[in-house]
Amino acid sequence: MITLYDLVAQDDRRPSPFCWRAKFSLEHKGLKWTTVPVGFTEKDKISFADSQLVPVIKDGETGVKDSWAIALHLDEAYPDKPLFKSEMALSYARFVSGWVDTAVQPAMFPLVVGDLYSIVRPVDQPYFAETRGKRLGTTDFMSFQAKAREKGVAAFRAVLEPARRILREQPFLSGNQAAYPDYALAGAFLWGGIASPLVLLEADDPVHAWRERMLDLYEGLGRKAKAA
Repeated sequence: MITLYDLVAQDDRRPSPFCWRAKFSLEHKGLKWTTVPVGFTEKDKISFADSQLVPVIKDGETGVKDSWAIALHLDEAYPDKPLFKSEMALSYARFVSGWVDTAVQPAMFPLVVGDLYSIVRPVDQPYFAETRGKRLGTTDFMSFQAKAREKGVAAFRAVLEPARRILREQPFLSGNQAAYPDYALAGAFLWGGIASPLVLLEADDPVHAWRERMLDLYEGLGRKAKAA
């Protein structure tokens, strides 16, 4: 059985968008897996993989760090039910993952940072405050979040337009079935939904309908997450 080292917050919430990519990938492959919860400061738990960040998996004696590397490893080690069916699919997945990393998640983060801080385990809050405070220029995360929401929700929704154009024509970013590009974007929404009750999407948005389909996948994997 594969072990996934998964970021944990208060009340056993699992907010990491990158860990969610790995979870969806494992389910896509039909593999058996379990999790080990890892707090922000419990880096000793993943040192065996020479990593400071989750996700990390342990597959037998092999440790693999980084969500993208994990996906590549799974396809190489378990060729059935590929995450990337062709070179084109691999390139498309890399592109979408990069877009989520550099556009979607940075647009979402200011909108939920205060709520996210509030669910971080108390033992990890000083680490979160130091690292995210340097990024934002403040540790008053709630005030920063409130100001960001004044115009940021509309800006966030605008960032999603490339996905919206695709999802008007097909059920998933990858076509008629979900694959890694969908898992990358779904991870971002699970991150936001686990951290914050903020309504990020209008009900008539094609991305909203897609998100509902993603939450239903794999016997409701995403719906079982403890949300805000």
